[in-house]
Amino acid sequence: MSTRRLTILYGSQSGTAQDLAEQIWRDSKLYHLQGSVSAMDEYDVSKLLEERFAVLVCSTYGQGEEPDNMKRFWKFLLRRNLPVDSLRMLSFGVLGLGDSRYPKFNYVAKRLHKRLLQLGGNALLPVGLCDDQHDLGYGAVFMPWMDKFWDSLLQLSPIPVGLSKLEQSPREYRWVIERSSELPRENDVDMYGDVKVENCFLSEVEENKRTTSVDHFQDVRLITFPKKNVDWTPGDVVYVRPHNSQEDVDKLFELFHEHNLKFYKDTVVLVQEIDSEMPVPAILREPLSLLTLVQQYWDLTAIPRARAFAVLARTCPDELEQEKLQEFSSFEGQEELFSYANRPRRTILEVLQDFRYACGALTLTALFELFQPIKPRAFSIASSAVTGKLQILVAVIEYRTKLKTPRRGLCSNWLKQLEPGTVLRMWTRKGTFQLPKDNITPIVMVGPGTGLAPFRAILQERECLVEPRKSGSLVLFFGCRFSNVDFHCEEDLRRMEESGLLTLFCAFSRNQEDKVYVQHVIRKQGALLKKLLMEQNGIFLVSGSSKNMPEAVREALGEAIGSASYVEEILKCDRYQEETWA
Repeated sequence: MSTRRLTILYGSQSGTAQDLAEQIWRDSKLYHLQGSVSAMDEYDVSKLLEERFAVLVCSTYGQGEEPDNMKRFWKFLLRRNLPVDSLRMLSFGVLGLGDSRYPKFNYVAKRLHKRLLQLGGNALLPVGLCDDQHDLGYGAVFMPWMDKFWDSLLQLSPIPVGLSKLEQSPREYRWVIERSSELPRENDVDMYGDVKVENCFLSEVEENKRTTSVDHFQDVRLITFPKKNVDWTPGDVVYVRPHNSQEDVDKLFELFHEHNLKFYKDTVVLVQEIDSEMPVPAILREPLSLLTLVQQYWDLTAIPRARAFAVLARTCPDELEQEKLQEFSSFEGQEELFSYANRPRRTILEVLQDFRYACGALTLTALFELFQPIKPRAFSIASSAVTGKLQILVAVIEYRTKLKTPRRGLCSNWLKQLEPGTVLRMWTRKGTFQLPKDNITPIVMVGPGTGLAPFRAILQERECLVEPRKSGSLVLFFGCRFSNVDFHCEEDLRRMEESGLLTLFCAFSRNQEDKVYVQHVIRKQGALLKKLLMEQNGIFLVSGSSKNMPEAVREALGEAIGSASYVEEILKCDRYQEETWA
């Protein structure tokens, strides 16, 4: 086996770890290294015992869980019968992607790094801990960490005599894109139709109902689908993959037309791999029209990373534009890039409008490097399977930055406009909450706003299957702005409260002059919380925005029960769990 080989593996839930792994693969060619890049579960993990060099990129989500496409790989590494020197030949680096607002920040990467060491592996450098909360995003750690990784690897495996580091990767593009005379496959309306996803099913919108008053600034939707033949348990999530808005689709084709690029809606393309190191995803192996790709595959609302600017710079014919693009793609230019793209939430479509010379020089091959694929979005299921309905509670995202056009969330705005009868491809997976197996353990739930969703499923399940007098205590702290404007599912909660199933505490932050949030209400319920958590060993669940609420709730609980250390204790043993999102 060649000593000039680097195996690159990723565990990616949303696609970011995959993007970084593919960038490492491109950069590895600068050093004349061979080796493939793949999801951990697509790699024959037994081969790791023979590898000399590897870099592993993995994300962490929820309660310190590994991504779905890493689970089999991780399970193999945890086998007790693996000898402690199994990986004695391997020199490795582990790069983690996480969010420091979560208690188990980069938990998966830390565990993976530790396990590889236990199996005899040699760490080329300490585990890299990328933090989504950093002003410069993941790049703040990724770029300098990779520089150190290459330095360490080259000490053990120098570039062969007669060769030197290349200035530009010979694999700047992953695939070759050709125009095709073939017709796209029939029923080209759903390019994801043949993709095999566990628990996947087709369903249709039954009802799309607004839960906030029409004059309220926030549009929140309770969207109902028939159950079909799929089951779930409270706390589970459902995934959907949105389409781009018609407005954005039209804007991109207008740009193509303005620059005379001859990229038309009915242009059919075929994606071909250069070699087996970077295979073409199954979804792109058949002829596809550009219209289908623009509607369903390329995320036109994505905030571009440094990689996109490097792609634009490569063929840009204008010196000033090229210089700015190269600055944005460099490590030294990351602060400028953050101010230009991340802070105002500028989309890749708007970047193309800004850099007109670069846009006019685009090729079909570059388009597949420039645009990120649309990633599926997960929503907590807001109903119990026993009701025969699958429901999600969706806050439609729209806000302003310094840019003239409002920022709109791709998925929430797509879901908002879905009419009854619209067919969707959906799939379910286990959520991060670990619920008691019995119906007696008390559950305290904190769910302001759409954080209510998973708790409504828990409550519906108990309401349908368990008599209130046989159910353990269920307590909900719910928060919204006004009691008569954005009190989601009020009728359900009041009914459960009246039946004795639920003890409900509400925080209406704008009903009075002084703002009242869920943490303020929690502080006043110390006696009840001591009884349920400290005496009856109940669990404490938090769902909602990850911005300020989770930390405020943790502090409030510590004050309410008079013991911050007890809160830390139940956090460690998963009796205090959070499911939050940015």
